[in-house]
Amino acid sequence: MPSKSPLPLRLFLTCVVLGAVVFAADRPPLREYLEYPSSVDPSLRLFARFECAASTGVMLVSMHGWHGGVKRPTNDTVADPLAKHYFVISPEMRGRGDATGQPDCNGWELQDVVDAVEFARRRYRDRIVSPEVVFLSGGSGGGGNVFALLGKFPDTFAAARAYYGISDFALWHTFDQKGEFRDELEGVDGKDPRGRRPWIGGSPATNPEAYRSRGGLTTVGNLLTPTLVFHGADDVRVPALHSRLWVGAAHGAGRGGFVTYHEQVGVGDNRLHNANETKDQLAFRNRTGEQFLRAHRTPPALPERGMLVVAGYLKTARFEVVLDSIDRVGRVDYDLTAGRFDVRSATARHATLWVRNGPTGEWRQSEIECQP
Repeated sequence: MPSKSPLPLRLFLTCVVLGAVVFAADRPPLREYLEYPSSVDPSLRLFARFECAASTGVMLVSMHGWHGGVKRPTNDTVADPLAKHYFVISPEMRGRGDATGQPDCNGWELQDVVDAVEFARRRYRDRIVSPEVVFLSGGSGGGGNVFALLGKFPDTFAAARAYYGISDFALWHTFDQKGEFRDELEGVDGKDPRGRRPWIGGSPATNPEAYRSRGGLTTVGNLLTPTLVFHGADDVRVPALHSRLWVGAAHGAGRGGFVTYHEQVGVGDNRLHNANETKDQLAFRNRTGEQFLRAHRTPPALPERGMLVVAGYLKTARFEVVLDSIDRVGRVDYDLTAGRFDVRSATARHATLWVRNGPTGEWRQSEIECQP
């Protein structure tokens, strides 16, 4: 039997532990809007808000809306009433708030989201519970970010919630009868009224692959993350067809077990995604959202072999594939045990492959030719 510590030592240790508990409980709420570095472009200035109402919390990434922002929110940003229970990371998308860079509609700007998570892990490690667990949430344009992030970073997020999300940007372009989003997607006669470059360029008719590479519908077969989806049946700004298609495609790809879908009858109009939502419907949405995150706290594990769609790029904990253009779509057939990676694309000529030597080892880079 191990010997007991002397009484003075035990009293000292007890005081230290109690002091640490009291210190942690007395921590003031965190709310900082900070710059963080980009892993792909050192010239970028990226910003996010980092906040935690409690002393510690599990990380939750919260995505703002299409025309919204973190520093300067608009009606396109759907507030997340559950965020107060977590360590919340709210990335500022490129060109919004103080962030520099060109918005590219679910292109490289999604890498900025993961960079914000890595920054938080380093800077706030004493306030983050289970740093390997990351939740993801967003509505409207942010919901579209959620769909695409799950496809481009398939083993990053333990659970996700997508509200009123855009899954197919070609479809969204078609439904935009007012033209309020086409200005950003393709510009007016190739030029945005405010002088900005198009977020994609061209239309779905002239540049179809670029539109496909942006939508989560293209990469839904990569899904490894349990995902909760809500959509108003009468939503006009982002029709419920977007979620229906994404959920249906997940089932068709054998990924339906990861998806829970609730379509809210009578909710939505031509102005607000959640217009006419009753108190009972809101309470159900919030309760379901909280229970869903509590039930899924295990990071997804990438299978040792398989096939994944590459929409511009694909990043996992074990390997990464970057095509020669963000506008290209391909696939990678991989076998981690054998060290085999075959990249195929009808349009991309070559790809950059990064492979990690062991779970925490060095990354090895190589250039490979894409097979048709």
